[in-house]
Amino acid sequence: MSAKPSFAVTVVGLDAQHLRLIEVVFRHIHYNRYAFRLVSPDAPEAADLLIAGVGDPAGRDALERARARGRPAASIAVIGPDETGGGRHAIEIGQLVRQLLPILNRVVELEGLAGGPRRIRGATRIDRGPDGGGDDTGIGEDGNERPRVLVIDRDESILRQLGDAFARMGVDMDTAASSDEALERLVMRPADLAMLDPSLPGGDGLRLARTIRREPDWHDLPIVVLSERRSPLDVIRGAFAGCSAYLAKPVDYDDLHRTIVRQLGRGRPPEHIPSRLRLAALHR
Repeated sequence: MSAKPSFAVTVVGLDAQHLRLIEVVFRHIHYNRYAFRLVSPDAPEAADLLIAGVGDPAGRDALERARARGRPAASIAVIGPDETGGGRHAIEIGQLVRQLLPILNRVVELEGLAGGPRRIRGATRIDRGPDGGGDDTGIGEDGNERPRVLVIDRDESILRQLGDAFARMGVDMDTAASSDEALERLVMRPADLAMLDPSLPGGDGLRLARTIRREPDWHDLPIVVLSERRSPLDVIRGAFAGCSAYLAKPVDYDDLHRTIVRQLGRGRPPEHIPSRLRLAALHR
């Protein structure tokens, strides 16, 4: 199997703590579709991407030089809470680490660094909004961003069933096969709902649910159990782990639909729930 595309990144104008955090993200990410590595800012010709803090003179200078010379090929400006501008691609410093991979992925694709055509679009910005992550796709037919569900399960037949069901509902689906991969997915691409099998490799699924609940950014994320076990005790264990709903395998479509509508309705305004979901719910 061929290696994933890898891109060199140089960082200028950020403090040592942010630089260390970026190093940690790059070192421990395994499931992202691209690999990223840090290179010295003293050799900008060796870099594919520049991350520069506009609040620092060295960062502003690096951005100006990169735009004038066309090297590195793409630049991301890191802006402070009260700063504006930053050019074509920008990220608010408070979201830097959590949203770093989504914006890097998007810049790679928008600028054609992965070998495809350069996709000319408006500015790419990830700031203080709660839905900073994700791809440029994900907009539903009614103009709203489609909800995203992360399914943590290894059962291929269940994943196919859920994929077909979510496509009918107008919901995007991501998958993970382990607890570690699930946490990484949540960092890379925020989800509106998680569904998990309690029997996961590398850690119990209910332990994963408790881990998610302890994180402030994910504290309110709806979590639905997917399990072949359906005793009252199993349901109670799920509830004590912080799960908000329980579905038994094989999943009934009507039960799935009702659960998704109810759980998404906890954290999204009605107008931001896909019209296919809302209209179908009115008739049930």
